Amino acid sequence: MASWKAWGALLGLISVLAGGVWGADRLVTSWHPAAVAPPTATQAVAQATAVQAEVDPGTSLHKWAPNFTLTDQNGRTVSLQQFRGRVVVLSFIDSRCTTVCPLTAVVLRNVRQDLGAYRHDVQLLAVNANPTATSVADVRQWSVQHHMGHQWDYLTGSAAALKAVWAHYYVSSQVLKGGVVQHIPAVYVIGPHGHERWLYINASDGSAPVLTAQVHHLMAHIAPLLPGHPTLHQFPQARELTYLAGTLGPTGQAHRFSAPAIRPDGHLTLIQVGHGGAPTLLDFFATWCPDCQEEVPVLTAYQHEAVRHHLPPVAGVNLRLSEVSTAQVQHYVVRTRLPYPVALDTTGAIAAAYGVSGIPTEVLVSPTGHILWYHQGLISLSALQTAVRQHVRPVSHG
Repeated sequence: MASWKAWGALLGLISVLAGGVWGADRLVTSWHPAAVAPPTATQAVAQATAVQAEVDPGTSLHKWAPNFTLTDQNGRTVSLQQFRGRVVVLSFIDSRCTTVCPLTAVVLRNVRQDLGAYRHDVQLLAVNANPTATSVADVRQWSVQHHMGHQWDYLTGSAAALKAVWAHYYVSSQVLKGGVVQHIPAVYVIGPHGHERWLYINASDGSAPVLTAQVHHLMAHIAPLLPGHPTLHQFPQARELTYLAGTLGPTGQAHRFSAPAIRPDGHLTLIQVGHGGAPTLLDFFATWCPDCQEEVPVLTAYQHEAVRHHLPPVAGVNLRLSEVSTAQVQHYVVRTRLPYPVALDTTGAIAAAYGVSGIPTEVLVSPTGHILWYHQGLISLSALQTAVRQHVRPVSHG
């Protein structure tokens, strides 16, 4: 049984974090850094420190996890105690959420992927944190929409039943003006014997470094609870930091744009996307971004394959607001020998239209400007080719 001191620490943590929840429920979509030049060593340390500050490393707990029984997204009755013998990762998800909760899903998907053969020893469990959208259809739709349908049990019940669970786990949830739900995005790690071991509050930052750090912290605290007590370095990092918010992916909204662009020879031209023709693979990047630079060989190889095999061609989209000058981008295009044009997002409107929250980001766009596929973070050539072929038919380049 937990001591009063431990209970006080937990309640204190929850109360402090609760004050920042409203801010956490607003998705951070700013993609450009404070500095327009490549970061210095001092700035790089500051950025790393900022990531550490953004990510909750978790608070150790040693109390019994209260049991509850609810209904999952498939209409089945599920209780917490039925997973005794497995590690349970319990999250609280608003069934109408389009901000922090989708990021939680990204973290959980990556944890499950990184677990490899141990994934069967870990149960991902979510409890609905929305007191008004409580139907099985609500949690099923959210699960499917965020690619979690077969990766977790998302539980719901009556408002009274849900509030009882929230009370046991110190999760507040309330409906504000306009129907917006404010709740604590808590994630618990529960050991195989039914004791709460760790508590996290998920971050609102959708950038790859923050998501990676959250996955790392969860994996570090799940690993010792698994059979054989494996260490963290025994798990391969099968990272797939894809942000799949409810407003992204195939939707009914077209995102067309025309913008000045830099040709491979460095000269300026005009580029149009979504105005007919063929599908296009957009790559959102900046010249100062190390991951973007690392991905250049992949995109270059893909572009050559696209020409040979009639796949959608690449069009870069440079976050021009974050650059020193257009001339610097022109120099980068020529120096790195990019074999595709680069559009200049001079106002940030293009990145905003596509919901870009981190770079590099790839977006496959249909001839009419509809999003077919969306990926944030580094990606291998084979994975990129596979994803594109899954979403489009070969196109003719005339």
